[in-house]
Amino acid sequence: MRTRAFYSRAAPGAAFGLHSPPMRAPRILERLGLTGRWSRELGLAGVALAIGFGIMPALIFFAGSAALGRYEGASLARQYGSVFGGLAEGSAASWIVVLGPYGLCLLVKGMRLWWRLSARLA
Repeated sequence: MRTRAFYSRAAPGAAFGLHSPPMRAPRILERLGLTGRWSRELGLAGVALAIGFGIMPALIFFAGSAALGRYEGASLARQYGSVFGGLAEGSAASWIVVLGPYGLCLLVKGMRLWWRLSARLA
């Protein structure tokens, strides 16, 4: 007999559970209309770039503040201004911050491909 996961169990006397089963990534992509290879890649790129533009400067600011302490004149708005100003000037550091999440995704995909190809050769 297979037992149901704790998150999908109904409370005693309840007619339904409080949580639905987790959605798998292919189902989520299907609901978003990202079923083709190129559309999935564009969706991945869009999410990675949104993380690079929106979240990475904040993560860098808070990690720097936690590790080194705040310095005079430091603010989250100044961090965003510095990153976006660096993009306009062509700063390599700003471009690495913004494109880093997508580069990490491409690195993981490349390593998975290398792993699969090396398993076929063995």
